[in-house]
Amino acid sequence: MTKKTPRNVIVRNMKLDELKFAEQWAMLEGWNPGLNDITCYSHLDSDGFFLAEADGEPAGCCFVLNFSEAFSLVGLLIVRPEYRGGMIGMALINKGSEHVGSRTCYLDAVADKVHSYMLLGARRHYPILRCEMAAINGPLAENLVDLTQYPFEKLAAYDRAFFPADRSRLLAPWIRQKPDGAALGILRGGELAGYGVIRKAQTGYRLEPFYAETPELGEKLLLSLTAQVPAGAPVYINLPETNAYAMSWMKKYNMQVRLKLMRMYRGAKPADCDLSKVYSVMG
Repeated sequence: MTKKTPRNVIVRNMKLDELKFAEQWAMLEGWNPGLNDITCYSHLDSDGFFLAEADGEPAGCCFVLNFSEAFSLVGLLIVRPEYRGGMIGMALINKGSEHVGSRTCYLDAVADKVHSYMLLGARRHYPILRCEMAAINGPLAENLVDLTQYPFEKLAAYDRAFFPADRSRLLAPWIRQKPDGAALGILRGGELAGYGVIRKAQTGYRLEPFYAETPELGEKLLLSLTAQVPAGAPVYINLPETNAYAMSWMKKYNMQVRLKLMRMYRGAKPADCDLSKVYSVMG
């Protein structure tokens, strides 16, 4: 591969028909995005997608999703291989930082980039293992509910316990990915006690987010969610390493680690959520 040294670099907002670059490059990086991820994210913050051009050629991208006046999510920071080691990555970071403003932001870093982000002011929050398992078509749990038929305001209220901001604008399209996925909740005493979303990805399926009030409910919901897709299909799940029960699934369900990530933040530390109830982190 021939390295390129651009004479002119600009970073600008992506046009709608350019969002495909982010999806294609994420696939090449092995991140295996969901088929509808970019579309769902664009419902939240259509001004938060940025494209770097090097001498007029697409060379990199990132997104910055502002959930509120206090919180953002940063992701898909990608520089095409022939342009790495130059100014493009920093140009994207600077543009993204302008959009973040004074907000606290989350980002998920691959293992070899953690130190680089720390130099830019980010701090470690907790480690995540992206694991692959084979879908199991076992019996469905009792008290399941299709989240598209469940009162949305109750779902959004439940979700707030696991994320530093209201993400209703993202959840609304996220749970409606049929026929490419399913969104299920599990009830206890008539109230929501966990939920998960499984969706079609470039390869197999991704299961995130995924929360449950108890390990028993979590395992029942895991098997019910994977039963929504073809038996044996690869399912990818973002296990927080701090959840001992979730980690026990690796051996029980023969999960294989495909990617090691670190959830990081820059700015004020977000309020802690109970990671013992988190079974797959939403990126």
